Amino acid sequence: MQAHLAKQIIDIYKKYGRSWTEHRGTYLYEKVWLDRFLSLIPVPSKILDLGCGSAKPIAAYLIEQGHEVTGVDASDVMIEMAQQNFPEQHWIQQDFRSFQSDQKFQGILAWDSFFHLTHDDQRKMFGLFSDHAVAGAALMFTSGPAHGEAIGEMFGEPLYHASLSADEYRLLLKQHGFEVIKMIAEDAECAGHTVWLARFI
Repeated sequence: MQAHLAKQIIDIYKKYGRSWTEHRGTYLYEKVWLDRFLSLIPVPSKILDLGCGSAKPIAAYLIEQGHEVTGVDASDVMIEMAQQNFPEQHWIQQDFRSFQSDQKFQGILAWDSFFHLTHDDQRKMFGLFSDHAVAGAALMFTSGPAHGEAIGEMFGEPLYHASLSADEYRLLLKQHGFEVIKMIAEDAECAGHTVWLARFI
């Protein structure tokens, strides 16, 4: 078990936030999936972006399509950049595992953030998703292709990732009122990402 490395994720993104954002660039390889996500919700919609980073390029694309974004990220550096990039949107520096709001959203996104959580923390997130979803809301997140843990690297630091099994994700989604719209494991057209798109019933 490498779960102790999960505790370092926030510090890594605080330390390397600007360098990561520069490295990530603005190429939107996620566009096909973002368009699928947006096709499920009206314009304009309120979208909750969990692990929003600097807001570029993903939140930027959502905003360009006419939507209102509330972004949550634990990295002060990331939130500072997001506020500078889009001051008219809503940016919250917070560990998104503890996010609570009376507001509900038509779209909830956890792209390249959800998979940094431990197995138990991932399971707990589904209640948070349903608590903040209006009827018909779209939910999209990235995971791994199978149950397990994997350690990547960012600027020489070990970068924790975890995934539940596809069967468990399907069960959790169903238990919390979501139906799976589309799922592709290791999508070759999206840089090998495993993506889940669901709708809150």
